[in-house]
Amino acid sequence: MELGLNKKYAAKFIDIDAAVSLQKSSIGIRAEFRVRYNAEFHCMRCLAASSRLYDATLNLDYVEGEDPYLKIDNVEITAHDADKVYYRGHQIDLSIGIREAIILSQPITHLCKDDCRGICPRCGINLNVKNCSCIAEKVGLFAPGKSSKGNKQVRKSQGNQPK
Repeated sequence: MELGLNKKYAAKFIDIDAAVSLQKSSIGIRAEFRVRYNAEFHCMRCLAASSRLYDATLNLDYVEGEDPYLKIDNVEITAHDADKVYYRGHQIDLSIGIREAIILSQPITHLCKDDCRGICPRCGINLNVKNCSCIAEKVGLFAPGKSSKGNKQVRKSQGNQPK
């Protein structure tokens, strides 16, 4: 089954295991998706190849008929409409729910570990593996070890930071 997942979400998805429970509901068919999978990716801070196991769940209502928003240019989707999938005929496409469960479970940024120290902006050494003696300014929201007290410049020897 092709899910249409591209490298925008992760470098590679492996061992995707999905269980779907279907029940009749007042508006159609209620589908409960439980998806477990491994994702391979490159860490956003240190660029190391890494992988992680994810568990995702999603509930969707499959409603027979045409999507009422399909032919409207500017649509404001309500929370009530967000979990509906419209179908025609006698078959429903469960890959939609599996794909959406995977996409919604992906983090905004992939990190090899929560306390990843990244790479030195001066010499390029992976600071998770080896310390360096460079003095670097840490600036910005995504700088490793950034203080939550604002966007202040901090000058520290990266070799003296704890792991």
